[in-house]
Amino acid sequence: MTKQHAADVAVLGATGAVGRAVCRQLAAAQTPGHAIVRSHTTAVEGLPARVVDFDRAPELTDAVRARAVICCLGTTQSKAGRDGLRAVDCDLVLHCAERASRAGVEVFTVVSAMGASRRSPSFYSRVKGEMEAGLRRIRLDTVHIVRPSLLLGDRDEHRTAEAVGQRLAPLLNPLLPMQYRAISVDAVAKALIQLSGPSTPGVWLHELPLGGRRSRRLDV
Repeated sequence: MTKQHAADVAVLGATGAVGRAVCRQLAAAQTPGHAIVRSHTTAVEGLPARVVDFDRAPELTDAVRARAVICCLGTTQSKAGRDGLRAVDCDLVLHCAERASRAGVEVFTVVSAMGASRRSPSFYSRVKGEMEAGLRRIRLDTVHIVRPSLLLGDRDEHRTAEAVGQRLAPLLNPLLPMQYRAISVDAVAKALIQLSGPSTPGVWLHELPLGGRRSRRLDV
């Protein structure tokens, strides 16, 4: 039986740098969809916003009911602390993926980070690694995990290390392997949208830019 959805794409984390870029590009392409936000005062670029209490599972399940979900949820340790970072970047992402599974979502695409690993000495990378491992246990037709390197683009909050990295990127990028080069939020958004189209089922890991050996299937 063909699955029926109210929208083509639902966007989580639509107010962050990558999420805003996703919304702009979807709107420019006139793709039917909506952004999922926590507050009526939250501004979303390009797509209609649907206010949802993430703690209400049935409400969230209904909100993510779409053919594809693009998840750009994330915070920083400086803003939320270690517990807050894990709560958003791992626990909330997995909670939304569970709801997407129950809603019959066909493709779940999520932003992770280069170097994500449960064995990493970096707390941030370990959290991303735990999120990736958790996604492999959720019953979804297709999962695309995208690992960008340093993101280039405007952010609502100042991040000193990223600001320094952005200034150095033009000098360092030519010296680095492709997957480790800084990448614009618009390029990441484009990849997320591309992967959210019709896909081969499975759990897929992608380093950017897309293509060749930088994409591999994890559940085989």
